[in-house]
Amino acid sequence: MNPFRAKKLLKQEYSLLKVIWRNNKGAISFVYLLNIIEEICYLLIPSAVGLLIDTFIEGKGWGILAFTTTYLGWQGANTYRKIKDTIVFTELFNQNSLKVIEDHQRKDISTTKINARIELLKEVVEFFERDLPMIFNSVISIIGAAILLFFYNPKLLIISLLIIFPSIVFNYFYSKRILLVTQKINNQYEQQIEVIESRDEAQQKIYFEELRRLNIKRSTLEAINFGVIEIFVFGMILTSIYIICHTDGMNYGSIVASYGIILRFAYGFDFIPYSTTRLATMKDVVQRLDETFKQVKEGKDS
Repeated sequence: MNPFRAKKLLKQEYSLLKVIWRNNKGAISFVYLLNIIEEICYLLIPSAVGLLIDTFIEGKGWGILAFTTTYLGWQGANTYRKIKDTIVFTELFNQNSLKVIEDHQRKDISTTKINARIELLKEVVEFFERDLPMIFNSVISIIGAAILLFFYNPKLLIISLLIIFPSIVFNYFYSKRILLVTQKINNQYEQQIEVIESRDEAQQKIYFEELRRLNIKRSTLEAINFGVIEIFVFGMILTSIYIICHTDGMNYGSIVASYGIILRFAYGFDFIPYSTTRLATMKDVVQRLDETFKQVKEGKDS
């Protein structure tokens, strides 16, 4: 599953995500708006620094206004977002946890199972609070930086587009493998209590060894994906710097700004492997929660 398809995760068959979004979309949207403002201001800082350098060299001071506005906008949105998202998402978790407890206790479901499902619910809330904003930030950094680079030199935009396509293709195949491994890991976690309660040392040893093997495999896949993408990014940075150094009419500020924007572009790609892993995890977690909640409603769980 491609990280750029996060929106699809909210819209399709995953009813739990849709319920959480529908019941809290006002508060969540406001936090996400702050996050977007923060990321856009952060993306514009290299251009503001470049403008500041050029105006200082020219003996003018108005560039400081652009830099100050951008920097304060970034820090202001960052500070208020950190305050607000804690309030919003702790309340969201509390409301849904109480509902899970109430629904499951009414069906006389064991405390162990209730606790396990609250832990899964916690992962869903963390997805809304941390992972989805990170995915948005990655997309904004990649697309926004590519657009800004066009204004400094159209060739830089072409280089950016050349790296995006192979990265998406590679990441698509990676996401298929990471989802399969994630499903196996979650299957192991579902058996953990039974294995511990069995008091069978041989079975416990086999269980934890398999869990260890799967976690190593997932970590290795993520590391390989990160390494391959970084090769693309390295080539893009090297080529872009060469183009910048051979562009006529580039002043000091533009050179500094271009390099800063290139790093923002690379920063966006750095989060693709992690984002893909988290989306794969969330897809599996939500499917499991939806299935168990459906069983609770039908009275099939115990």
